Amino acid sequence: MSKKQYLSVLSNSGDGAIIYYVGDNEDDVKHLENCILLCKESFSPKLQNVQLIKSKNPQLEFYKLSEQYKKDYLEENKLEFINGYYLHKDAVIGKDVIIGKGCVIGKCIIEDNVKIHPNVVVYAETKIMSDVVVEANTVIGAEGVMWVWDNEERVYLHQLGGVIIEKHCKIGSNVTIVRGSANENTIIGEGTCMAHGTLVGHGCIIGKNNHFANNVSLGGGVKICDNCFFSSGVVLSAGCTIQDVILVGSGGVLNGNIEKPGVYVGVPAKWLKPYNGKLSGVPLR
Repeated sequence: MSKKQYLSVLSNSGDGAIIYYVGDNEDDVKHLENCILLCKESFSPKLQNVQLIKSKNPQLEFYKLSEQYKKDYLEENKLEFINGYYLHKDAVIGKDVIIGKGCVIGKCIIEDNVKIHPNVVVYAETKIMSDVVVEANTVIGAEGVMWVWDNEERVYLHQLGGVIIEKHCKIGSNVTIVRGSANENTIIGEGTCMAHGTLVGHGCIIGKNNHFANNVSLGGGVKICDNCFFSSGVVLSAGCTIQDVILVGSGGVLNGNIEKPGVYVGVPAKWLKPYNGKLSGVPLR
């Protein structure tokens, strides 16, 4: 296939996209135009200018195809050693940026007044907006681990997306933010803070002014609106959507969409009470 074509998640598809779909609902794909759709043999949607490639396992075929589109997100041969850290020669660095010793900065964009502590790795296709702090040993733009079985062998998906960290965020130490799959970005919204050890899966979209205490884990594709608070050790299962002003107690597990504002606790987390603005550990606004 031509390199002018590109791998895409279903929601971001455009002209030239290659997408896979394993469902049966024609409404899920009715927006597709001028692209290639890998789908099940039994699926025959009526779409204009869409080439259908039918397979017993379209997800497997898509994962195999990603091998042809993979790219080097560090390009070590283009890294230059400067003042104790490695910097890609094509990285774009703003004014008054501080980069600590032992960092590896790939082909990314870092805006003004960003402070990056020692031993941080920033992969390509990352944009860090102004006034962000990233503490030591954090990895931004890592490749996640997505795979399917091909008989008895694993076939991995090469993730080709990026990461956007909006302004005024604070990212703690030992945090890992996985880049988006295919042509999507993982987005950390303005004013969000993440404490040490938090893990963010591929394609998560996090809104503004959210707080993640230590060791919170987000599966891939989680969507969080604004002004939420996740206490230490909270787990959000892949694909959850969380609305505004949700607070989750320590160790809580969210395994589905949450719409009702308030305080949630337990495994799985259940609604406990409204948020009255007075909870231990949650700063007053």
